[in-house]
Amino acid sequence: MIGGMRAALGFLTRIPVGPHDRGLDRAAPYFPLVGVVVGGIAVATWWVADAALGGFAAAVVAVLTTVIVTGALHEDGLADTADGLWGGSTSQRRLEIMRDSRLGTYGALALGGDLLLRVALLTPLGLADAARVLLAGHVIGRAAPLVLAAWSPRARSDGQGARLGRLRAGGATVAGATVVPVAVLATGWWAPVLVAAAMLPVLALRRAAHRRIGGVTGDVLGAGVALSNLAVAAAIAILAGRDLL
Repeated sequence: MIGGMRAALGFLTRIPVGPHDRGLDRAAPYFPLVGVVVGGIAVATWWVADAALGGFAAAVVAVLTTVIVTGALHEDGLADTADGLWGGSTSQRRLEIMRDSRLGTYGALALGGDLLLRVALLTPLGLADAARVLLAGHVIGRAAPLVLAAWSPRARSDGQGARLGRLRAGGATVAGATVVPVAVLATGWWAPVLVAAAMLPVLALRRAAHRRIGGVTGDVLGAGVALSNLAVAAAIAILAGRDLL
């Protein structure tokens, strides 16, 4: 467990964990547990910033903290996916665009929209609801690439997407043992709503990627994390706004 968690932290974050096994098959079951770490750091920074600067600044600081801690890994995937899937006329050209480090119009819109919406959803919330958003969003969001990898062919034979395979039964149990308790602790009986909310962008992204590039890539998996995180945050914000939590 310790080795797998170190590998997951080393892959998904900039947290120094020392030498570790870089095999994604070993690290993948612990992706949601990395979300607990990232979400916990975000909650702590939100709490400090809210006391000193107010709700809007706290939301900005918390969101930027998660971007810094993860090295903008998922944001980069979201931007590259948006540029690639909607910026080329053929599958090959779309894959080429996704590997281009330059940011295009579609990528800028997707990235800006994601960050702005995350800040907007967090701004009016108190500590308890902000903690729900940050923890559940980052935990459930990091299950998205596991689902996409299990259900989708690979669009190319190299890259990070090709390295992540289908979880074995034991690995799926480890991931589920993190996702389910966090969803229940965050929203109680509304936990299935969070899972359904996270699945909507996963299904939409899978369909778009299959149609436009023939499968998934590492960028698509990263986009799945970002979009599922956002969908979960929106679901919790709606439930909190209606006093259902």
